[in-house]
Amino acid sequence: MTRIVPLGTNGFFPANGRQTMAFLVLTERQALLLDAGTGISRMIEPAVVALLRPFDSLDVILSHYHLDHVIGLSYMPAAWNRGRVRVFGPADPLVEGDPKTALDQLLTVPLFPARYQTFPAPLDPIAVREERFSVGELEVRLRRQSHPGGSVGIRIGDEIAYLTDTAADAAAVDFVRGARILLHELWETDEEAAQAEKFGHSHFSGLAGFVRSACVPVVMPVHHHPRRSGPEVRALCEQLGERAGVGVLFPDEGKVFELDAL
Repeated sequence: MTRIVPLGTNGFFPANGRQTMAFLVLTERQALLLDAGTGISRMIEPAVVALLRPFDSLDVILSHYHLDHVIGLSYMPAAWNRGRVRVFGPADPLVEGDPKTALDQLLTVPLFPARYQTFPAPLDPIAVREERFSVGELEVRLRRQSHPGGSVGIRIGDEIAYLTDTAADAAAVDFVRGARILLHELWETDEEAAQAEKFGHSHFSGLAGFVRSACVPVVMPVHHHPRRSGPEVRALCEQLGERAGVGVLFPDEGKVFELDAL
């Protein structure tokens, strides 16, 4: 049984009751985070604490190193204090940068009072340079994406495809096809598309066409613009389902989605 718990679904900064990007993936034996934005703060909420109680280690896979995807690593002394934390981050040639450099710059004075090596559960940065690797029993694939500084799409077996901070790219259709659920950025409306493409983000019609081509059964739109209200996000999700002809899940933060029930 695999469960997904959105902890943060915004891009850029927290707003409208949403945190920035972090998704908890739970299997019978492993606890995994896709990205580590401000959504990590939800790991101290009682319901999430209860979900994590059976696990004595935590793995993190980063899509890239922009602050809205990594700042939550600085919350780990309060959010996770037992067992190891491995941070798998893409490195050259997949993106510019690597996880050790990012953590060394972010988690030290003057930006932070302690080094990550001194956390109650020290962070272990692991640079990933290949497109395929394993995290415990999970087989993971990465795909280089077009975004300032680089980002990677992430696929976990045939369960989850996670594509954020990228335009909807027809070249990624084969990477996504066959996954049980697609988590894909929906950053801008069609009216805002020119701005989205300028900074390597996706817009509504581009994503709708991508989803139709990939034939994924279920989509959860993520990485929403912070100015978007909850009702506006819900309306975009509903419109995407109608346009693409697929099931669309509204990304309620803190809600548990069981993949077997989708």
